[in-house]
Amino acid sequence: MSAISTSHPSSGAATLRADFPALVLPVRRGLARWAVLSVGLGVVLAAGWWVTNSPAFDMRSLKVEGNVHVTTAEVASLSGLTATSNVLWLHADEVERRVEADPWVLDARVSRDLPSGIFVTVEERTPVAVTAGREPMLVAGDGMVLGPADDTVRLPVIETNGRFSPGQRVPDSDELAVVRSLPPELLPMAAKVRGGDGGSLALALRDGVEVAYGDATAAEAKSEALRAVLSWAARHGIHPVSVDVRAPTAPALSPTG
Repeated sequence: MSAISTSHPSSGAATLRADFPALVLPVRRGLARWAVLSVGLGVVLAAGWWVTNSPAFDMRSLKVEGNVHVTTAEVASLSGLTATSNVLWLHADEVERRVEADPWVLDARVSRDLPSGIFVTVEERTPVAVTAGREPMLVAGDGMVLGPADDTVRLPVIETNGRFSPGQRVPDSDELAVVRSLPPELLPMAAKVRGGDGGSLALALRDGVEVAYGDATAAEAKSEALRAVLSWAARHGIHPVSVDVRAPTAPALSPTG
């Protein structure tokens, strides 16, 4: 825009200017305000970073729960946590994955106890079988090889091909499915699972009883039927020679003699 000039005979030449809002001062005030806010925000963020990364949040206690075979020291080593680990900025999922790298650990959960405590809750695998061969290994229900089995272990033996190391998995099989289905109180009584012709499975108990399973279908129902039959026989003083649970709704028992 341009200024407008007019003249009047009585007043001589005169220059009139259009009135404009005073913009310069408010703009400068706005810029100054934003500058102050930016500096203040920067100070707050810097202070927050310093506080959250200060030694106040360094780990001072690590508590482990649920572990039996894996020691607390082993969990601490697996976790990668140290005295300088920041509890506030802890990546719990990464710690959980590191702990679950141990074959005994089925699941790990990490929680914080601010400002300086960490809890690790561990769920361990349970061995249900032993591999056959000169170097027997403990095997969990999901096929995970847990470690060497000593002579005191009373778990059923399953046939496997090859040698296994802790952390490997044995192939899933009908034999493992049967063992996995056994109630905990029957596991020490079971000696071996054998595969027969046509996929027929037989479970040998340590007291000499032979159990016919048929195939691995409805394994849990068959194992529950076996538990019920053995419990009934024990209450009535009967020692079976064999038990047939191929039809779990109508199990059969052959007594001694």
